[in-house]
Amino acid sequence: MTVAYPISFFSLVFPWFGLDIGGTLVKLVYFEPKDITAEEEEEEVENLKSIRKYLTSNVAYGSTGIRDVHLELKDLTLCGRKGNLHFIRFPTHDMPAFIQMGSEKHFSSLHTTLCATGGGAYKFEQDFRTMSDLELCKLDELDCLIKGVLYIDSVGFNGHSECYYFENPTDAERCRKLPFNLENPYPLLLVNIGSGVSILAVYSKENYKRVTGTR
Repeated sequence: MTVAYPISFFSLVFPWFGLDIGGTLVKLVYFEPKDITAEEEEEEVENLKSIRKYLTSNVAYGSTGIRDVHLELKDLTLCGRKGNLHFIRFPTHDMPAFIQMGSEKHFSSLHTTLCATGGGAYKFEQDFRTMSDLELCKLDELDCLIKGVLYIDSVGFNGHSECYYFENPTDAERCRKLPFNLENPYPLLLVNIGSGVSILAVYSKENYKRVTGTR
């Protein structure tokens, strides 16, 4: 699968992460490189070391932030680098504290732009700019959703298929959970359930439309 990234993504230095700022929760995905060379480690600035240590050595951040250790994807190759994907979440109402933390850890000395999606990417855009001197590269939420589903299916969940279906779902004795092959699934209905609900008719990786859902 080809994942569409902003062109500048491939030239970015670490850290690599993205945000989905929803109405209720903020979801953060962080790529932890595991193939850092001795030379890279020697040249690594203290700000980057501090951020990596903070994100990977904790499972809780403040009173509401949580790293879902059971969802961690290990030994992935992303843009030619090997590492682990970590998934962190916290309530959207705590976004100001997150932005402040980014400012205190001098994140803008490493990056000037963050990739984000969701309605909060618009709501908090000015806060990122004024509090942390950071710009948000806003990506289409539904486009990211489809590419994300296909990507997770392509890499699996630590060797296991992440996509499944139930055989004989109405028969309690014969019901079985089986892996579902997404190699050629089109057309399909994709239902995204968050603070709101979106139902998409997907005809290909690039061709889809939202057919119904909450407003």
